[in-house]
Amino acid sequence: MSHPKPGPILATLALFAISGCTDANPRNIARIAADTATSDSLRALAYEGVNNRRIPNYATAINLSSDDARVLRVAYGIEDPHRLYVSDSTEEGLLKYDTQVKRCADCYVNSYRVGYVSIRRVGESWEQAERRVRRARARAFSGSRNWESKSLSDLDPDVRILASRMLLDARSAGFNLRVIATYRSPIREAFLMAKGGGRTHTLTSNHSYGRALDIVVDDGRLSHARTRRDWISFRRWVTHYRTPTDESFRILGKLDETWDWPHVELPSSEIGFSTIEKAVRRGRACLMQGATAPCNFQPHLPAHISRELIQ
Repeated sequence: MSHPKPGPILATLALFAISGCTDANPRNIARIAADTATSDSLRALAYEGVNNRRIPNYATAINLSSDDARVLRVAYGIEDPHRLYVSDSTEEGLLKYDTQVKRCADCYVNSYRVGYVSIRRVGESWEQAERRVRRARARAFSGSRNWESKSLSDLDPDVRILASRMLLDARSAGFNLRVIATYRSPIREAFLMAKGGGRTHTLTSNHSYGRALDIVVDDGRLSHARTRRDWISFRRWVTHYRTPTDESFRILGKLDETWDWPHVELPSSEIGFSTIEKAVRRGRACLMQGATAPCNFQPHLPAHISRELIQ
């Protein structure tokens, strides 16, 4: 059974008890707790979001032990921890890794969500995985696992009902929509990346968790003024839409500027990391001898897809 993490005041009380401090009056506890919370917040913000040039705030100032760096490399393929950052494209924030430093707002770099399932092999870095995908011919990813679906029934069962209701409400609001993709296997992601010269898709995606849909608005032609206007309206609408469980869908990029117009996803706070420390902690646990929990977060998929993937 899991328990909620104690807040800073409870944590400070525990610290007083352990240290034997006798000056544990409420005023001192509140002050120290506030200082601790502020320190934690500043540490997270140091590598969160983007700067005023829209460049990620990379974790250039972090100090990791050589063992922590080893854990990140072996468990998650991180060659240089200083290229980690927490993306602000979701409310929760998500730890990502860039294989190159982004130099300008419009510069293209490959980003990977740390802890996500992918075709990256055990012991392989993201840089090595990229090179392998770029060198491979598209047919190297052929087979039954190169799978993409358009059916809502192939989404995570927890997402399926929420996505169905969202689409129904969107159409009731007047949007003309069609779904062109739902679940996409990790091998399919790699195939698309190889087909596009390594520039079209990431190797880590919420599609592979059944938590993303590609939705086209109107005729899908952004060169048509009406289509573009309606698509921007839909992106605004869907980001304000709340599910019955008070969750919200996410898009990539800005409302009117993105590299992936169709993509709509429903992230989960149980998939991915919000800090480097959490990645190191899970990595250390999964690398222990006899560990049964995997390093990567496992998808919750319909049974027929799970059976297909293990064949």
